Order: sequence, then C-alpha cells, then structure tokens
Amino acid sequence: MDWIRLTKSGKDLAGLKGRLVEVTEEELAKHNTKDDCWICIRGLVYNVTPYMEYHPGGEDELMKAAGADGTDLFDQVHRWVNYESMLKECMVGRMALKPLATVLKGVMWITVARLHLSK
Repeated sequence: MDWIRLTKSGKDLAGLKGRLVEVTEEELAKHNTKDDCWICIRGLVYNVTPYMEYHPGGEDELMKAAGADGTDLFDQVHRWVNYESMLKECMVGRMALKPLATVLKGVMWITVARLHLSK
C-alpha cells in the first residue's frame, strides 16, 4: 500500500483517535524510537511512525529528529515539500508554550551573561 492510499484509509495514523493535544518538550522527547516517533516541524507535532517505511530518505533520516524539533533539519533537506498535506493525518497537535517565568528566566540569564562579557 502506498502512503497516499494509507492516509485515505481512515486508519488512526496519529494514534489519538482524532483529538489534537498540546505537547510539551518532555512529552515530545519520550517519542524517540522507530516504533514510536514524534517529530515537531514549525511548532506542530506529527507521529511519523506510520510514515517510516515510506520516507524516501529512509528511517535513519527521520530518526535524526525523533522526539525533537526537526524544523532546521527538514528545511536543510526539503524546504519545498508540502509536509502539512502529506502528514496531516499524522498530526498529534501543537507544541505547548513555555511558561512565561521560564522564558523570562532565560532572557535574564542572557542579559546577565552579556553584561558580564562586555566588561
């Protein structure tokens, strides 16, 4: 069976019975094996496990981004590919926003580091 036929088969390729979820970095990181592989591209998370055998570059290429944000890797190889259409049946959800306190803590650390380096 080819990939397009599989996506139109009605099978639950995302593995979530049609619901979309907010995915934390910790949750994304848990899905990092060939039997359970989620990848984030531009803030959206996809379960690419069912796509593994269809990927022209092979499983190893997909595994480079397993459980992580694969946007940069994806853009290096095939920015032109319409992944939104190709993987829409595999969509798990979107990345959860980091709490503001975490973001501000990072900004403060960078600011302090810059001040220290400028001395």
